[in-house]
Amino acid sequence: MIGISKKSFMKTQLRSVACVIACLTFVLSGIVPIHNSTVRAQTQLYANATPPSSPPASTSTSRSKGRTLRSRQATPTTRMDSLVINDLGDAEAMPTGGVTMTAGTLTADDVRLLIAQAFSVAQMQNLPVTIAVVDREGNPLGVFAMPGARPMTQLNGGTGVIRPTDSLGLVDIGLNGTLAPSSFAAISKAGTAAFFSTAGNAFTSRTAGFIIQEHIPMGAVGENRPGGPLFGVQFSSLPCTDIKRPALPLGIAGDPGGLPLYKNGVAVGGLAVEGDGLYTVDRNSIDEDQPLEEIIAAGAVRGFEPPADIRGDTILVDGIRLPYTNVDNPPTPSPQPFATLPGTINTLFRIRGAQVSDFSPATLGTVQGQVSNRFAIRASPTVTANSLTASDVTTILRQGAEQASRTRGAIRRPLGSSARVSISVVDTEGRVLGIFRTADAPVFGFDVSVQKARTANFFSAANAAARLRSAGLGSYIDRSAADGVMFDGNFVFSNRAIGFLHRPFYPDGIDASDSRPVAPGPLSTPFGEWSVFNVGLQLDLIKDNLERAIAGQNVRCSEIAPGGLQIFAGSVPLFKNGELVGAIGISGDGIDQDDLIAAAGSRGYVAPAARRADQIIVRDTRLPFVKFPRNPNL
Repeated sequence: MIGISKKSFMKTQLRSVACVIACLTFVLSGIVPIHNSTVRAQTQLYANATPPSSPPASTSTSRSKGRTLRSRQATPTTRMDSLVINDLGDAEAMPTGGVTMTAGTLTADDVRLLIAQAFSVAQMQNLPVTIAVVDREGNPLGVFAMPGARPMTQLNGGTGVIRPTDSLGLVDIGLNGTLAPSSFAAISKAGTAAFFSTAGNAFTSRTAGFIIQEHIPMGAVGENRPGGPLFGVQFSSLPCTDIKRPALPLGIAGDPGGLPLYKNGVAVGGLAVEGDGLYTVDRNSIDEDQPLEEIIAAGAVRGFEPPADIRGDTILVDGIRLPYTNVDNPPTPSPQPFATLPGTINTLFRIRGAQVSDFSPATLGTVQGQVSNRFAIRASPTVTANSLTASDVTTILRQGAEQASRTRGAIRRPLGSSARVSISVVDTEGRVLGIFRTADAPVFGFDVSVQKARTANFFSAANAAARLRSAGLGSYIDRSAADGVMFDGNFVFSNRAIGFLHRPFYPDGIDASDSRPVAPGPLSTPFGEWSVFNVGLQLDLIKDNLERAIAGQNVRCSEIAPGGLQIFAGSVPLFKNGELVGAIGISGDGIDQDDLIAAAGSRGYVAPAARRADQIIVRDTRLPFVKFPRNPNL
């Protein structure tokens, strides 16, 4: 790039992103024809096609300055339409060949009725909104903007510095202040409710916001409490992921106003509205405020409510009741016919019924579940004396699935139900070697389980520190080294250990005071700037490419972690003959249950005890490795 300074080059890159965002904004208002090439790039997120899985079609390295994109050829993946892999004759992963499922049972008429009901409540509340309906796997089934609805919303984590938004709609540090299309916020909120809800639990975007913050619960009673159990999950199912299809345009949402949809007690999707111009989280979980967006969504889903006994507010985590909504008796005005509604049907997301599922029925050992046709069980392509074989992968997945089937679920009703999770295995390059979902596992865990496995594998490798430093993230390595954590392969890390180092208070659950100042973990943003949209390494690694992906570019989140890293518990590294060979990741139930299932899956492939992260003392506090629930088995 002769004759162009790095600073000028970055401005040019950001203007390109901004132009794409601007084009999308007009499209979402129904102004730009759908054949625009930029729009085609964005709609790829929602296509039913099965793009290559791993390695990704294009990867990137995030740098604090001078960010660059790198490309490489994709390799085709093997379809699993009739795959049978035997593990010494006693275990197999058997998708039911030729079986096609849909992602729920919502019809186009259901979608029209839901939008009309949302419209009627919003009109009563005098708040024009954008309304989104998705099926159980996040496929948008309709996006509708009322006249006067704000086309854009601003990300605001509720703490930290809200930096002035420049003319490009982007910010330099974190995502606080970033502008995004309201349709993207509505889809992400609806998708969050859909992804988190099952036959055994119904969660909302408010529930998600409750479990991702620095304390649980937030508010005065939350002081000196640990971080939420799913701290960091907001950066999953991102538009730059190589795992979840379709992704959510802004990832998992914590902004109230997204509710799940049920038909005859079965989870079928989600609905959300966006209209107040803020995409945020509730920073005070005890004041029972009722945002207009949540009032509208609660009124919109009448006739599609979950069974009362599985709502989030019937479920306790460590003695704390989860929220569902703050709206007990929403208004229910009679809707006018959909065809007469003033407003705009988004041309990208026309009204339709539930789409073909990404998953097929499968049996692993004795456990029934599902697999994605995009991720065949396979051996590591990098063949060494100890590399994982297809038989190894099947054994690890089966052991995890069998433990899940006898593990008491933490977030499911009725009490005494087994845990339902996604189980992923990756090799030392982070390539997916197999994913298995037990029956009715929440959809969000599909992406997160891979993130967790990749995180444990990456930080356990001998070159982790060097790769982060080369990506322009050396400050995190320097701070970790000052705490005696080297990331050089001598010690190996689980997600629980990495998450502990990534909290804005270290150790987690102890606030700063005059008598005891507490610094952030070495991988976290300092608390004065921290928010759910500015967490530290997890976001800094992917920020540039996440912004590009939101704008419609086909990029992966990071070369280090194509779908991003994850920072809450549920993974362990895998070893054969004393050599790191990959990792297993679990997601879908309580994090202690996820740890237990990961440990069971690793049986026969366990990390050497002397090299585990729980041998490391940081500021007089021992790092954790795994934590199991009491009386875990049914």
